[in-house]
Amino acid sequence: MNARIWIASFWLMTLVGCAGLGGDDGKPVLITSSNVNRLFDKGWELKQLTLDNSRVIMHVDAQMTLAFAQGGQAAGFASVNQFGGPYVFSETGALSWPKPFATTRKAGAPELMDKERAYLAALPKTTRAVLQKNALLLQNEDGSTVLQFLELGK
Repeated sequence: MNARIWIASFWLMTLVGCAGLGGDDGKPVLITSSNVNRLFDKGWELKQLTLDNSRVIMHVDAQMTLAFAQGGQAAGFASVNQFGGPYVFSETGALSWPKPFATTRKAGAPELMDKERAYLAALPKTTRAVLQKNALLLQNEDGSTVLQFLELGK
């Protein structure tokens, strides 16, 4: 197993407490087309971001969120602007983002705009989602892009 994937999986398994959304035994669950409903009716706040093997330092004022809705639509807040677009989970857990995100067009402080650009560049690179308790991990195949979220309000 790729070291980055193992580290990301270890982080996900050890990050949060006992009650939650993972499998019945508390282990991480790969999200697929048959269990994507586990993501519905929840908001996710980005806590850590690695884009193309470079860790992006989070900004205290850069709240970035994501929500998955029924019907294959995702939306969120990317530090300055709102965004939305389609997603697809396969039966085997492959995640794809078939179209570019639509965004509002507000301008913000340069440091917040930098974080927004990194988030919106990283998100469509992700190809799988793993859920454990109140944490969500999105990453690409080789682990060079990883987004770590916590459920809002948890």
